[in-house]
Amino acid sequence: MTPISITFTVPTSANPEKVWQYYTNMPLRKLWETDLEEFSLQGELKTGVKGLFKLQNMPPMEVTLSKVIVNQEFTEEFNIDNIGKIYFSHQIITVAPNQYALKAEIALQPDNQMDDKSCYDFIKQISDDIIDKAYLLKNLIER
Repeated sequence: MTPISITFTVPTSANPEKVWQYYTNMPLRKLWETDLEEFSLQGELKTGVKGLFKLQNMPPMEVTLSKVIVNQEFTEEFNIDNIGKIYFSHQIITVAPNQYALKAEIALQPDNQMDDKSCYDFIKQISDDIIDKAYLLKNLIER
């Protein structure tokens, strides 16, 4: 099945170095990703490193950092049984000199047994959550 993706971008006055701290420092990340209980890596924060990711009321999941560019982007990859591969990309983009935006992209490569309604429900639930978290992050970094 073809991947399904959704992208959300919100402007920010915060510079990439400040945003990056909130992406990679766990105490700061938990301020905007409020349901995050654990995120640990088996090595440095770089492409290909694996780790453990746990949200409230969810079982722990293995995560792979499929892309890391310091102060620009990191993408987490999850392989979820009976759903497929899901990618969460957290990006800091430059829109003009000293003007930036937070960009969140969710991509689902669904398993073959996922029908359209199941894909829709899954992506809809996650995208609503990502929008809420992006605005919470924006408010934190612009203080």
